[in-house]
Amino acid sequence: MAQAYWIANVLNEIRESARASDVIHAGRRRVGSWTRLVMPRPGFPWFAVGMANHYLVAVVAELMDGRLYSPSDLEHWEIALPFTTLDQVVGIGPTQDLIGHPRGGDGRGAFTFDQMPPKFAFTYPSLWSADSETQQTILTPPTHEGSPAANDETLLKQMLDQRSDLFISRNLRLTSQALAAARTGQLVMGGRGWTALLSNDDDVKAALSIWLNSSLALMLRTSYAQTTQPGRAAMQVRALAGFPVPDFAADSDAGAQARAIARQHIGELAALELRPASYAFQDANRRRVDSVALEMVGLGENQQANAAIDALRQQWCREPSVHGGNRAIMRALGVG
Repeated sequence: MAQAYWIANVLNEIRESARASDVIHAGRRRVGSWTRLVMPRPGFPWFAVGMANHYLVAVVAELMDGRLYSPSDLEHWEIALPFTTLDQVVGIGPTQDLIGHPRGGDGRGAFTFDQMPPKFAFTYPSLWSADSETQQTILTPPTHEGSPAANDETLLKQMLDQRSDLFISRNLRLTSQALAAARTGQLVMGGRGWTALLSNDDDVKAALSIWLNSSLALMLRTSYAQTTQPGRAAMQVRALAGFPVPDFAADSDAGAQARAIARQHIGELAALELRPASYAFQDANRRRVDSVALEMVGLGENQQANAAIDALRQQWCREPSVHGGNRAIMRALGVG
């Protein structure tokens, strides 16, 4: 009864507060925080859930409104591109159930897949599964080779028509996997771990592959995705469509500029070896990706904004939903 009374008083104080966010304390001990939010649209994931740092919640909310916010500076900077949803920039490829199944699986889909070494000569290649050991650069080889399993030539053709060289990770394990998005050197099918993103504009694909691997996009990812398992950020195929991203396909000067910057830097960035996402706070190559991502959205020359990203990256990595209680990461952060 006493706890219920205390919680009711806290909720009443929040309801009457003129502030947008604040901490919750019991005596002299901080026990939580709250943030007042307006959801972007009906059915949008409740993105504040799981965030320990309420200032990061505000950063994510501002980002989706087209501003980079630095709580430590109380500064806001306008992003050159409007935010939209992923399905407004690229098409979303098919689910693995339509594409096929690993050999010995349940037999669904158009192809049967076998895991193959990267140097194998593929005919029906697929970036089927995530592999933290081999997938450390944005440019990534396929993992599996398919063989037609269905007699339905129409279905086979549909899957081949939805091949891509840009993919988004479905079940990102932040503590071990480096890539939220990957490029392949040829058109391949997706699979259980990776979903194809479809576009005929190579510059749009380059921009997305850079942005989705940036620290800002990872903050959005852990706010939007399912984080029911510590250190993971999983998204179902249906949820991918609504994932917030800058409109890199925009028919505007800012859109053209973003695509030109991506075209200029993708070769360099695609070859960089990235550490697992949870180690972004000490990953020099991730910082390089971040600097180009800021340049693409018109903040590359803003030194204060670049410094703000350094601070936000550190704060994000300290989130329990990001480090997942991994002792090595927590020791490196100085929190365990």
